[in-house]
Amino acid sequence: MSKRAVLATQRTLLATLLAAGMLVGATALPGASHPAAAGTPLPGAANCPMFPADNVWNTNISQLPVDPHSAEWMASMDSATTNLHPDFGPSGDPSTPYGIPYTVVSPSQPLVNVTFQYASESDPGPYPFSATTPIEGGSQSTGDRHALMVNPSTCTLYELYDAQYSPSGSTAGSGAIWNLNSNALRPSGWTSADAAGLPILPGLVRYDEVESGAITHAIRMTAESTDTSFIWPARHEAGSSSNPDLPPMGARFRLKASYNISGYSPQAQVVLRAMQQYGLILADNGSNWYFGGTADPAWPSALVNELKEVPASAFEAVDESSLMVDPNSGQARQIGGPVSCSAAPGYRLAAADGGVFSFCAPFYGSMGGHTLNQPIVGMAATPDGGGYWLVAADGGVFTFGDAGFYGSTGALHLNRPIVGIAATPDGRGYWLVAADGGIFSFGDAAFYGSTGAIRLNQPIVGMAATPGGGGYWLVAADGGIFSFGDARFYGSTGNLHLDQPIVGMAATPGGGGYWLVAKDGGVFTFGDAPFEGSAGNVPLDAPIVGMAATSDGGGYWLVAADGGVFTYGDAPFDGSAGSNGLVAPIVAASG
Repeated sequence: MSKRAVLATQRTLLATLLAAGMLVGATALPGASHPAAAGTPLPGAANCPMFPADNVWNTNISQLPVDPHSAEWMASMDSATTNLHPDFGPSGDPSTPYGIPYTVVSPSQPLVNVTFQYASESDPGPYPFSATTPIEGGSQSTGDRHALMVNPSTCTLYELYDAQYSPSGSTAGSGAIWNLNSNALRPSGWTSADAAGLPILPGLVRYDEVESGAITHAIRMTAESTDTSFIWPARHEAGSSSNPDLPPMGARFRLKASYNISGYSPQAQVVLRAMQQYGLILADNGSNWYFGGTADPAWPSALVNELKEVPASAFEAVDESSLMVDPNSGQARQIGGPVSCSAAPGYRLAAADGGVFSFCAPFYGSMGGHTLNQPIVGMAATPDGGGYWLVAADGGVFTFGDAGFYGSTGALHLNRPIVGIAATPDGRGYWLVAADGGIFSFGDAAFYGSTGAIRLNQPIVGMAATPGGGGYWLVAADGGIFSFGDARFYGSTGNLHLDQPIVGMAATPGGGGYWLVAKDGGVFTFGDAPFEGSAGNVPLDAPIVGMAATSDGGGYWLVAADGGVFTYGDAPFDGSAGSNGLVAPIVAASG
């Protein structure tokens, strides 16, 4: 297994249930939705979100009610006999991939004036349009000829329909300019580069998002026949008749939660999960159930073909009118209220498939859309919080952010699988530990000993390093503690009868103690580690799989396999994945 770099995206899925001062993460509030994440920035425009976190495009609609017109709208779109159709993918011509292209322009790109057919509903510009701007369908296309341009310095999105460049005077059917940091909508009644008066780029599926493991926005779609009306957030209609049985521009459709996506590939599941959580927005007239994506030669034919197998009958229309704050704004009410991040750094959860869930902590990437040789079993953050490592059961190491790659056991034959990872204090090395207590050192991580040659009563399940990096502790499933280097022994549960096995440990900041946590959430403290509470007497929907301590040692988080987070002491609650249907269970956490 080799190191892979994955484009960063934000994969934030939150729940907000607190009980008795702590989160019961596997239970969802009735009718609750999930606070949104700012739209995933484009490669090359990292400081420009695809609209703010509370924009309607970026708002989870999985808990919204079904629209009363759903059955009629679905029937008008031939949903009973039609499958989804990805409007992107390989075209046979690598120079002109199928889909809608975009370009991130240089801030110094010259601006040109454009003459519009629908000038009264177009933003006059000028636009960073040139002879080299990619055109939908290629330079000789006779189709919609969309051109999408982003200035990364000003976070401005420029979109043209029927774009025709000429040194003597460029023309287009219509044009729209968007501030990506704003929720402003176009004037009511105005078109854009799309019939609904909506932006195009924030609704396109991008392959970098699929690779990152999460798409956190709604997806642009088309329908053959629409009503001569539009609903928020759309601003314009292009209907064939005044008929309430036809969907209006702006209608939102959701893949039913009951539709089983587990049989699809991990990459297809990323797209389908977005359709369950964020849905599709009707933005233009076209073939029924076509949904938009970027023109990218990286799109795999197998993924595109797989998405064509999804029946349109698995969808339903939803009523998102309750989200509207102002009819002239794309801001969406966040049902359940957003989680306010604390002053402390957040935390991250890692799933067995390599998916990473970040809560008030930067997201730098994941392995959530990739095929792994072995499941992920652990994660560790860099000391400055600017990156993290994931480790798989075969010792393959995946690095993100400023986490350096210093080696792995991915190509070695191991006696027992890897079960954990710990980083050195300067972040320039790490240790991997196997279930038999074998230690593998990389970078500036020194080897101080192991239990690899010792017969253990129970397998090793985790490790923690001392603050100075001069030693480490290993913990076994029975709570037995093994100390190496300058790690001192403060006690263990090795001679106690436990209701459930130990699954993880965390050390205090000064190295004068440690906590152990059991599968039932029981917490055992040793040395100067304070006891702040446990989940030992709380009915759990899923077992505890690990823990992380706060930077000052005044509290800790426990995390369950379903992504539920339990907070104690000064550990703040910044969110959980407890009410989301996870593709794979959570296996580790880092503060």
